[in-house]
Amino acid sequence: MALHPSVLSLGRKTLHAWRHSFLANALLRNLAPSITKQPIENCPAWKAKLCGLKVPQLVKPRDEAAPLGAANINIILSLLDEATQADGDLCECGVFRGATLVPTGLYLKQRGIEKSIFGCDSFEGFGAAIAFDIELGGMGHEAKRVHGMNSTSMKYVAERVNAFGLDEMITLVPGYFENTLQQLADRTFCYVHLDCDMYDSYRTCMEFFYPRMAPGGIILFDEYDDPYWPGCNKAVDEYLSDKPEKPVRIERDNFVKSYVQKARVEATANTDAPELARAS
Repeated sequence: MALHPSVLSLGRKTLHAWRHSFLANALLRNLAPSITKQPIENCPAWKAKLCGLKVPQLVKPRDEAAPLGAANINIILSLLDEATQADGDLCECGVFRGATLVPTGLYLKQRGIEKSIFGCDSFEGFGAAIAFDIELGGMGHEAKRVHGMNSTSMKYVAERVNAFGLDEMITLVPGYFENTLQQLADRTFCYVHLDCDMYDSYRTCMEFFYPRMAPGGIILFDEYDDPYWPGCNKAVDEYLSDKPEKPVRIERDNFVKSYVQKARVEATANTDAPELARAS
């Protein structure tokens, strides 16, 4: 393939990155239609891996149960089944490269669930507030620094959203949460996936989303009880200290995560008191 003169003028490292990006996008465009046509649960592992998606076929059960790392996609899909029965939209905070955001959109689209999904991320990595998490301690993590987790971009995620035909469902919201979440202030939510690592981010998100959760709505915490990110527990526990809901543990394939489900009133003849959701 002949390269444009402007590309030939680039340095070797930049040219390699350009070629990689070009080929990756071409592959993405080629595979996306076949992935979209089948239930996300049946997507072959090799296709998902090449497109940077998390799907059930890629899940390898752990030897022992542990709360480490990102959420098992099977946990996400099982919570979506229940959460989307409530009113409101969905949001993922900490999109990174869209590995769970895009499958979430496909899952809803394939089931004819007409809800909006918002993907919030700085797309620049952690800001200065990460200093507090460093002080908190926990196990060491190479990303626990300013600009950690910055190997992504809004353009990268937007290309995937577009390739899978999810532009009308998914809206990306770039910027730090304290500056951007107010754009969604008039929304009600049925499902929020928090994968934002830091104390400050979890605190900001809990203060914003909890009052906007529909009865029965679910907030999933990616880092709760994760020894690398103690700021998650601190922020969540502080915020929920005077609330009726407490984190509920959910486990799939020895992946352990926690979520909270907004209390809801069960209409019965004898009581109108809220009944907390139990783990499935």
